[in-house]
Amino acid sequence: MQKRLNGKSQNYQQVTAIQQAVQPQNLGIPPARFASLPSRSPTIDLSATQINQDEIYPVHQEPSASSTTDHIINTEISTYTKSLHTEYDLIAHIARKVTNMLWVGVPGSGKGITISNAIDAIKRLHPGIHIFYIDPKGDEKETGYFNGRVDTLKRAKIVEMSPVEAVSWVKECFTEFQKISGPKLIILDEGTAVCSKFKNAKGEIGWLKDKIISYCSCGDSSGWHFWIVVQNPHTDDLGISGGLRSQLTSVALVHPDNVPAYNAMIATQLIPSDRKITSTQVMEIAAQSPVGRAVYYGGINEWFPMPQLKNFSGYDRDTNKFIDSEPSNQQSTQIETNSSGTPTTQAQQMLALLEKTTATSIDEFIRQELKLDGVSPDLIRLGIERLLQNSHLKYKFDGWNNNQN
Repeated sequence: MQKRLNGKSQNYQQVTAIQQAVQPQNLGIPPARFASLPSRSPTIDLSATQINQDEIYPVHQEPSASSTTDHIINTEISTYTKSLHTEYDLIAHIARKVTNMLWVGVPGSGKGITISNAIDAIKRLHPGIHIFYIDPKGDEKETGYFNGRVDTLKRAKIVEMSPVEAVSWVKECFTEFQKISGPKLIILDEGTAVCSKFKNAKGEIGWLKDKIISYCSCGDSSGWHFWIVVQNPHTDDLGISGGLRSQLTSVALVHPDNVPAYNAMIATQLIPSDRKITSTQVMEIAAQSPVGRAVYYGGINEWFPMPQLKNFSGYDRDTNKFIDSEPSNQQSTQIETNSSGTPTTQAQQMLALLEKTTATSIDEFIRQELKLDGVSPDLIRLGIERLLQNSHLKYKFDGWNNNQN
């Protein structure tokens, strides 16, 4: 019995010595459920117990300041905005190298303003070129577009002429142009109306087609350039179709009020298929324009908002108002009409009419002699009164002085 007790005591001492020599290590292993050997100074491995509990029941800990700075997430923020069309210098591009062109736009689309700015820039860059303008409309309010910018202006009102008379006049214009030497540009306005007159004159439409085809095909290499201005893109009757159309740089001007006209454009080959955008897209482009218009330019095959251009005519068709405009003295313009008069500026034309009239009041003059459809008489009166302020003719009309006081 004594021997057995001595053996247990010896074992106890050995185990105690081992426990004191070996420091407890945190191995993450929970203590065995069966009792450990007794010791005089028992130790509890709290860290091991805590780790075990954390593994079973995870405890959420707030990230330290250092952890937030070590893992920075760069958030990319993208906000949708409509793509804006950059303003393109259409006039500078046209003037840089004169070429054959086809201009398309319904009345009021801005053809007159755009073309007048283009020829103004051409005369600045190429002063030696002779610009010959055929104006079959004969609208005196548009004289400012041409005066001081074109070298020769041939003007008539072909709507009041018979087909035979209109054809004869157009042929005379082309004959005169051909006699001019050196680089030159001929501009045929109202091509649709001219074509109609030639079609109604028996056997004459072929002459016009041949003339246009020859100018487009051969004239450019000889220093001859041809522009034609039409209201609709259906130009087959003029001989402009297929391959010939590709020799003309197209310019199409669209106002949001003329969406049907745009739909007619995209139904033809005027605009390439990759640029036949929807009417909604055209209106969005026009909304970015300071003048509310969209323009397609074949020189770069692109649509863009029409920029603000100078109105040389002195008359705003959008508002039907006369505007103040400084006359240009760059050069003299030879203007010929189918009447006996030789008009110069629009103001001088109006003063000449005022001097000749037998009307005793401005209102009577407007009713009897101007007959401007669609224009408010009050606006016309305002323009005339401005002209008369420094003219001796102001005393000719009854009540004019009273209106000014």
